Amino acid sequence: MKPTLIIDADDTLWKAEVYYQQCIVDFGELMVAHGFDRQEAEQTLDLVEIERIPVTGYSPHAFAENLALAYRRLCQQHGRPAQREVEDQAQEIGQAVVAHPIELLPDVRETLGQLGDRFHLLLLTKGDRQVQRQKLTQSGLADLFDGVHIVAEKDADVFRDLIATYELHPERTWMVGNSPKSDINPALEAGIGAIHIPQPVTWSLEQEEIADPERVVVLDGFGALVGLFANRAAMKEGKEHASLGNDT
Repeated sequence: MKPTLIIDADDTLWKAEVYYQQCIVDFGELMVAHGFDRQEAEQTLDLVEIERIPVTGYSPHAFAENLALAYRRLCQQHGRPAQREVEDQAQEIGQAVVAHPIELLPDVRETLGQLGDRFHLLLLTKGDRQVQRQKLTQSGLADLFDGVHIVAEKDADVFRDLIATYELHPERTWMVGNSPKSDINPALEAGIGAIHIPQPVTWSLEQEEIADPERVVVLDGFGALVGLFANRAAMKEGKEHASLGNDT
C-alpha cells in the first residue's frame, strides 16, 4: 500500500487568510472613521468569532455577519446607538472574501502531480461544505485527490477516523498543513507524522504552540515536499544497502 499524505486546503494549496486579513484591515478603518479604536475593534471581532464559531462554523457568510455584530457590540460598550448604514457597510466588507478567485500557492499543482504517483492523497479541510467544494472545483485540483473530506472542525478524532476508514499505517502517513492548531497538533495526537508549511499570515485563532516540535518537519514551501520524500527514499535505500553489506 502506498504511503499517505493528508493535505489541508486553505493556505496550504491556495491563498485564503490574506483576504480575511484585508477585510479586517478595512473593518478597522471603518471603525476608526466612526470614532472607535482600531485595536479594540479587532479584539472585539475576535471575541465575537470565538463565541459564534461553535454555532455557525467557519462560513465566510458568518464572518461577514461577525463584522456587523462586532460593530454593534462596540456601540453597546461605548453607549452609542448602532447605525444600520454602518452595519451594512461592515457586512459588505466581510462579503469580499467570497469574491476573490482561487489563487494557488507556488508549485502546488506540479507537486501534487508528482506526489500522486507515489502517495495516496487525501484532502482534509474544515469549513462550510458548499463553499469548500466550490473552492476545490475552482482550483482544478479535485481530480488529483483519492478522497476529499470536509469537516466542521479538525481534531485528533477526525484523523483517527481517516486512519480507520482507509486502513492507514500511521508510520507511513503524514498531515501537511499550515495551521498548528488544526493541522499539526491533532495529527500528532492521532499518532501520524506532520509536515508544517507556515504562511506569512496565519489567523490568530489558528496559532498555537506545536506540541512536539521534534516530530514535525518544517518546509518553506509546498514544492519542497518532493525533495523531502526523495531524500527519505534515498536514506532508506542507503540503509538497506548498508545492511546488505554487513550481511555479506
